[in-house]
Amino acid sequence: MSQSRNVLSVSEITAQIKWQIESQFSSIWIQGEISNFKHHSSGHMYFTVKDDSAELRCVMFRGYNQMIHFKPENGMEVLMHGKITVYEPRGQYQLMVQNMEPAGIGTLYLAFEALKKQLAVEGLFDESLKKILPSYPKRIGIVTSRTGAALHDMLNVFNRRAPYVEIILYPSLVQGDNAAADLIRGIQELESRKDVDVIIIGRGGGTLEDLWPFNEEALARAIAACKTPLISAVGHETDLTISDMVADLRAPTPTAAAELATPSVDELKMGLSQWIGKLSMTLQHQLDRFWQQFDHLSERHAFQQPQVIIDLQRKKLKILVHQMDLCMDHHFSVTKAKLKGFEKELSVLNPSDVLNRGYSIAFKRDGSIIRQADALDIGDRFVLKTGDGSLEAEKKKSLTGEN
Repeated sequence: MSQSRNVLSVSEITAQIKWQIESQFSSIWIQGEISNFKHHSSGHMYFTVKDDSAELRCVMFRGYNQMIHFKPENGMEVLMHGKITVYEPRGQYQLMVQNMEPAGIGTLYLAFEALKKQLAVEGLFDESLKKILPSYPKRIGIVTSRTGAALHDMLNVFNRRAPYVEIILYPSLVQGDNAAADLIRGIQELESRKDVDVIIIGRGGGTLEDLWPFNEEALARAIAACKTPLISAVGHETDLTISDMVADLRAPTPTAAAELATPSVDELKMGLSQWIGKLSMTLQHQLDRFWQQFDHLSERHAFQQPQVIIDLQRKKLKILVHQMDLCMDHHFSVTKAKLKGFEKELSVLNPSDVLNRGYSIAFKRDGSIIRQADALDIGDRFVLKTGDGSLEAEKKKSLTGEN
């Protein structure tokens, strides 16, 4: 008696396996080490993840892999979220990855080295691409956290060294998944103003994970594309990020970035003094050369000739002396006008001149400036500094809405 057989085609059994696997593993997390990694020209990523005993084929389509914040590479330990699918033409199952993140510091370091190598090959670190910072910037944009110590340190340096510079802050995230995108928006917004001379991006120190937004490829390319000279000041002196390497200038700390961005008032005064000295020396050299030419003329044989020749040379000499006087007068007039202009510009920056015009500054007893009326309570005493001295006062009441 013949036995009944339930015969399935290859397509039928594969379809049944596909349904069983995909319905059971529709949302899973898997950890493993990347190998055989290939980033196809289509944008899709194909690779294998493995552990000591097994391996699993994976695919991450372009729509998903554009969202990851590091560059995958062979040897990296990663965490992946996705679903198991069956590729029926080959009867193979694979993990369709929807999200990927590094599994540890070692993986972050590998991602850092991989991106650094790629950008170096592309030439983004070349010194020939570095833009020169302006010698006398008037307006500086800063992209950093509003509450971080980095901003506080930079503002202290600017107030002390270069009070003539206007600071424009773009408050940005400096840590976390959305930080790199926020930093990019800050750079682009400041550059779009067209009146910012230098941009500084940065934050204080931290771990490799804390500083990771400054190692992301998108931020590196935004820095490279920025037309405004840009200083990167991330972490402490020992910290080094991709942003530091792409930027036009790397400052070891945020404080150093503020010092590198602007000359101090004292440096400006010294430079002006040196310029005046060089101008004076140049004029003296011209005068000495004129007299030397005169001395040489007086020794020539022509001066030993009859009186007619002597008279002719005297007339020429008078003309030369007159031209020299005119030249000297012109040089001194131009120099004097420039010096008065510099003196006027420096006097505008002098806080004492503002006080002498009738303004005054109110200070608390601890020396801090009072910027708002409600900073004091009724009965609090404070100090008013004027152009020729200071006086002590007491808050009697608040005059709300009055100028």
